[in-house]
Amino acid sequence: MRVLHFASWYPNEVHPQLGNFVRRHIEAIPAGVESRVVHAWPGLSGDMEPSIDLDHVGSSQHIQTHFLPVVDAIPRRWRMANAYNRFCRRLESEGWTPDLIHLHIAAEAAEPAASWAKRWNVPLVVSENWTAYHSENGRAFRHKERRAMRRALRFSALHLPVSLHLGKAMARFADQVPQRVVPNVVDRCFSFVEMPTSQGPSGGPLSLLHVSSLVDEHKNIEGMLRAMAGAVEHGVDFVLNVFGGAGKGGDQVESYRAIAQTLGISSRIKFHGAASAKEVAQAMRNADAFVLFSRYENLPCVLLEAWSTGLPVVATNVGGVGEHLKDRPELGMLIESEDEPALIQAILHFARRKMEGDLPKPETIAAHAEARFSVQAVGTQIMDAYRSVLK
Repeated sequence: MRVLHFASWYPNEVHPQLGNFVRRHIEAIPAGVESRVVHAWPGLSGDMEPSIDLDHVGSSQHIQTHFLPVVDAIPRRWRMANAYNRFCRRLESEGWTPDLIHLHIAAEAAEPAASWAKRWNVPLVVSENWTAYHSENGRAFRHKERRAMRRALRFSALHLPVSLHLGKAMARFADQVPQRVVPNVVDRCFSFVEMPTSQGPSGGPLSLLHVSSLVDEHKNIEGMLRAMAGAVEHGVDFVLNVFGGAGKGGDQVESYRAIAQTLGISSRIKFHGAASAKEVAQAMRNADAFVLFSRYENLPCVLLEAWSTGLPVVATNVGGVGEHLKDRPELGMLIESEDEPALIQAILHFARRKMEGDLPKPETIAAHAEARFSVQAVGTQIMDAYRSVLK
């Protein structure tokens, strides 16, 4: 089977973390599938020659990745579409055509992916993670985005949203297209199976962890800090380790430090900056609970990573989070967005359980994650999806 992946987002030299969840989906596809990835982005250097990516952790095969350089100037969308079209004409001239086109994120690559699927008369499958589908995040599609996205969704044979919540939003644009929920995949470095450990420090203060972009409008960092101060007023002894922050989120860190100082909790809040996946995995193994106080999400990879290491979470009931956390106390606690008193009570809950030696069992949490979010589990789901449209 030949699959051509149009990746609107993909890690590149301009944005090394862009669409890392897309890369992990492609890496999860089992051996026997000849995958080629094509990704255009303004500001890329080099030529159109493919690179063989030998660093696809967890991949059972080498994946040809074609990075298409685009001049970083208006009209960018038109330039990117031209780059995709030139590349596909080149593939066609070389006699290589796919059995299936897989579009990852119906953004810049949406229109070319739909056009070439129609030209080659092959199925189009669309995977989606984009929060822009949800009105609650305050980000509406621009006119050209909406038009391209709608065309790709309606022309496709199958949608693969990462959550039921996102699938419902996609269905507003193409309600006749079948869907299968395929969650994000977790890198093996987070696997409890491969690196079992006794969860959290054996004594001392409650060890809490937060990892994100640190953009307050999205992650509600200020609300989380206020709740931490509230927990101190209730007598909880804790340390919160914070990792992440790039771009706007990184720019806000100093304001968060000032807020923590004003709240009298600066000695308890430790900002560590950006970290590698292995560093985050180790931080998760050293924590007692993970905290995510977001205002909106789809299915955040960081929660799946926490569960894969055996770490329980406190998270808000937004996006697809409740689909996995609701009525599952063994995985952690689900609270409502903006509910700072509920977050305080969740911290008190974990503090009591730590004192009693009764924190959730990491083996149980990790087994749940392995069965749903591992490379093998997600790869099997993607292959089943492919076979369903190629019958």
